[in-house]
Amino acid sequence: MILGNVLNIETFIDLGLDPGSANTLMCIKDQGIVVNEPTIVAVESESGELLAFGHDALNMHQKMHPGIQTIMPISKGIIGDYENVQKLFRELLHHVKPRILFGIHRLVISIPYGITEVGKRAFFDMAEHLGAKEAYLVLEPIAAAIGAGINPFEPVASLIVNLGAGTTQITVISLGGVVSGESLSISGNQINNAIIESLREKNNLAISEYAAEHIKLNITTTDRPDRESRLTVKGFNLLTGFPDTQEVSTVELREIITTSLQEVVTAIKKCIEVLADKPDVAVDILERGIYLTGGGALLAGIDKKIQSETGLNVTICEEPQTTVSKGLCTILNNFELYRPVLIDNKKKHKP
Repeated sequence: MILGNVLNIETFIDLGLDPGSANTLMCIKDQGIVVNEPTIVAVESESGELLAFGHDALNMHQKMHPGIQTIMPISKGIIGDYENVQKLFRELLHHVKPRILFGIHRLVISIPYGITEVGKRAFFDMAEHLGAKEAYLVLEPIAAAIGAGINPFEPVASLIVNLGAGTTQITVISLGGVVSGESLSISGNQINNAIIESLREKNNLAISEYAAEHIKLNITTTDRPDRESRLTVKGFNLLTGFPDTQEVSTVELREIITTSLQEVVTAIKKCIEVLADKPDVAVDILERGIYLTGGGALLAGIDKKIQSETGLNVTICEEPQTTVSKGLCTILNNFELYRPVLIDNKKKHKP
C-alpha cells in the first residue's frame, strides 16, 4: 500500500463482474459501477487480433468487410468463446483502471441460475487467468435480490424475474438460496430475432438488430391485440434491392412480443404452483408480489401484462439493467455478510 500511495497507483482492487449476453458491467468496491459496455469484440479475421471492443465494436457490427468479424463471446450467460472473452474483459478492466500495481484481490462474478458445473469451471478458470487472488460466483437472481434492496437471508420468500438478453430466469429466493426456479430460453435477443424474421417474410424488409430492439421497446404490450398503429421502420428492401422506409403495422409485431411474454407468464405460474407443499412461501409472494429486473423489464407495459395474468403486484426495480451489478457492489462492500451466498472453488458443486 505504501508503494501504491507513493506512485499514486492502486495496489489491489475488489471487482464485481456481471457478464451479460448483451452488456458486461463491472463494479469496484467503494466506487460502484465503472463499466457498462456491449459484450462484443471485433477481430481481424485471419490473425484474430483484437481491433475493437464494447461500443466501438458494436458500431462496427454488421458493417464490416470480410477481413473483420465481430464476436459476442457470452451466450445465454455462459462463456461461448473463451479466448475472446478474456480479451474483452482485460481490455475493459485496463480501460477503466490502467494504473493497478498488482491486480485483482477479490473477484465476484454473477452466473445464471441453472448453469452447469462445466460453465462454473469456465468462469473460475477465467478469473484465474485475469489474475484474481480470490474468485467467487453468485447466482444472478440472488445478486439481483440484493441489488433490489432485498435481504436474501430473511425467512421471507421473494419472486425475482430476471428478463435478460440471453435468458429469462424465474426464481423464488429465501434464506440465502433458491427455493424453486426455472431458466427459459425466451429472451430479449430471441424477441429481436423474431421481429427481424417477421419483417423479412411479410414485408420483404431486412432490418438490423438495433432496429429490432428499437421496435421492441416502442410497442406497448398492454394495447388491445386489434389496436393498430403505424411504426416507421428503415431497412433494406429485398424486392427492389435498395434501402427503404416502410410504415409497418404494430398488430403482428405486438403479437410476437405478447406470445413470448405469455411463455414467461406461464413459467411464473408454474414456479408458484410447485410451492403447493410450501403454502407460507406462496403467501409471502402474494404479499410481496413479483420483482422484475433485467433489460426486458423496460418493455412498455410488461408490468401490467404480468399483473393482469397472475393477479400479483409487480415491481420494476429501479434501473433494472443494473440491478445485478448493484447487488455485486453491495456484496463487495459487505463481503463477510454475504459470503454464505457465494460459491468458491471449494464448494463449487453446491447447487
